[in-house]
Amino acid sequence: MDSDLLRSFVAFAECGSFNRAADRIGRTPSAFSMQMKRLEDLVGNKLFEREGRNVFLTSEGITFVGYARRILSLQDEAMGKMRDHSTSRPIRIGCPDDYTQKILPVVLRAIQASYPEAKFFISVNPTIFLRRMLDQGELDLSIISRSEKGEEGYFLRHEAGVWVSSPVHQQHLKDPLSLVLPEEDCKFHAWAIDAISKTNRPYNLLATTRQAASLLHLVRDGLGVAALAAASVTDEFQILESRDGFPPLPAVGVALMLSDATHPLVGRQLAATIQGFVSEYINDDNLTIRATG
Repeated sequence: MDSDLLRSFVAFAECGSFNRAADRIGRTPSAFSMQMKRLEDLVGNKLFEREGRNVFLTSEGITFVGYARRILSLQDEAMGKMRDHSTSRPIRIGCPDDYTQKILPVVLRAIQASYPEAKFFISVNPTIFLRRMLDQGELDLSIISRSEKGEEGYFLRHEAGVWVSSPVHQQHLKDPLSLVLPEEDCKFHAWAIDAISKTNRPYNLLATTRQAASLLHLVRDGLGVAALAAASVTDEFQILESRDGFPPLPAVGVALMLSDATHPLVGRQLAATIQGFVSEYINDDNLTIRATG
């Protein structure tokens, strides 16, 4: 089977959009659609279904993605053996600020386990920017946030959303409540506003920022309560629960995405290694358990 068809198909699975997948592989949307129709004819099964303007993989499509990735992984491995890894440039890795403490170090260790001499360039940005950088070939791989039930990229874990206060300042007891939140393009912003509004508790939105570290600095100084991913939070903070008057927040999916024109060391085999490391070395510790319970 034509590997270009498989790479295009996997590009859709990793992007979740015909248009973004077509842009990534350098084809027009119409040419990409023709490719996918040809692939369906070759496979003899319906791989896609539509709901309005949205396109999703069928159950057969989800099954076939696994096989396509395995085929391409073997091809990438074979080609990788033919390359001189000693002169490879640094691997360009993207990561949202939320995951730099808990998830990014495990990803780096996973890569070093396969390639001890690998070097890295790390770009910390919101997912919306990291997707764009991947599409433009500015990154080789990136950790991203996706919807809890999304299918983009290589799934790493679910990460709970949490409310965070300072145990010293107890700002969550103040009225009106002061909120410090991620920017509006982050899911936790809308989720937090919606959740707190339903409690009918008066609140003020004090500040927004794209950096989880900045949110936590504001929380530490008693300036407000934050809503963000549990992976960002250390033991010095207080996780607020339903008994504190704070309703549960949804979880996000954390996934790994690869650029199509990527580093010679980066491929689907490495993605599988990273998945294994994350599964083994990042447990649902007390922080995450309390956040979801």
